Amino acid sequence: MSTRREFLLGATTGLLALHQSHAVNSMDKKRKNPLRVLILGGTGFIGPHFVRAALDRGHTVSVFNRGKSDHQLPLSVERLIGDRNGDLAAIANRDWDAVFDMAAYVPKWVRSLGKALDGRVNHYTFISTIMAYRSLIGANEQSALETYSGTEDPYSLETPGNHYGAMKVLCEREAEAQFPGRTLVVRPATIVGPGEMAGAFSYLVARIERGGEILAAGEPSAPVQLIDVRDLAEWTVRLAERGQTGSFTASGPVERLSWSELLGGVRAAFSVATHLTWVPSSWITERGVGPFSSLLFWPSQVGLPGSMELNVTKAVTHGLSFRPLNATVVDTSTWYRSLPEARRKDVLVAYDTKNKSLEDSIARERELLALWHAEQKSQ
Repeated sequence: MSTRREFLLGATTGLLALHQSHAVNSMDKKRKNPLRVLILGGTGFIGPHFVRAALDRGHTVSVFNRGKSDHQLPLSVERLIGDRNGDLAAIANRDWDAVFDMAAYVPKWVRSLGKALDGRVNHYTFISTIMAYRSLIGANEQSALETYSGTEDPYSLETPGNHYGAMKVLCEREAEAQFPGRTLVVRPATIVGPGEMAGAFSYLVARIERGGEILAAGEPSAPVQLIDVRDLAEWTVRLAERGQTGSFTASGPVERLSWSELLGGVRAAFSVATHLTWVPSSWITERGVGPFSSLLFWPSQVGLPGSMELNVTKAVTHGLSFRPLNATVVDTSTWYRSLPEARRKDVLVAYDTKNKSLEDSIARERELLALWHAEQKSQ
């Protein structure tokens, strides 16, 4: 468990000790009896981190996907090629100690997987989402879940369409039907860290590293929650090793973290002069800038009410811990700067198609800052 102070600690002597402590607590020792692990969706953002976490624990890892990703998996990983829409031959008729499924969005994929594996799985982990909750305000594992309201048979669909949360709920229920008494459901919130492709946190890090006057939208005291993808992966692998079942809400840190504290923690990682200019969220939304945009606009107050105030007590009680924010920031920055220029643009654009690069976003930010300052002077 990490306190808020530990979570926010910057690059100090104490950081190394804390980071080492996290590594010892989260990784412990390699298992004496390695598991045969199958990971569905082992590429993309979170998949490679699950692969690494399982390998670091000494397990034998196989990854099943369509083989279209250019992500470089470790040589020790077995690559199994197929398609969730019908070609599961590569994983059928084999025994698995643990399966991690992070690539199922419709219940028929979970059902077909269960039939293909036909009782040959000791433990199944389904990576769901907090969008499974009907309301995110104060949500925990006992909260009401989304219900499917579409007119089509949900088991006939190959994409979730406008029913993402409800379809994930149906996937969870189908998982328990296919793997009764052996199913673990993890519902992550905002996932950040190296490889994050949604763009919000990666942009935050890249922008603050540039320094200068920075537009920060929203209420400084607004709550923020996030989880480093590596903390999520390491913890989930350990839960599967123990045969843990049930559902868990995964986010952090333990104690309340504010928007201003998060930005301050990111600033502490870089030796550049910065100045945050705070503007109301209403002012920036009126000018066409929404949450998850390529500006410092975190969706703590708009877009997904309650998504930054989830109850994570159960997860923490079951061993979820958090590395210092500085480690996440530095590692995200290192990963981002290692990308080719074209790839960096893809990451930062994310949901905001107006800005084609960090420079474009900063130019738009300067326009907004100039307008804000002009309005303040005229009042």
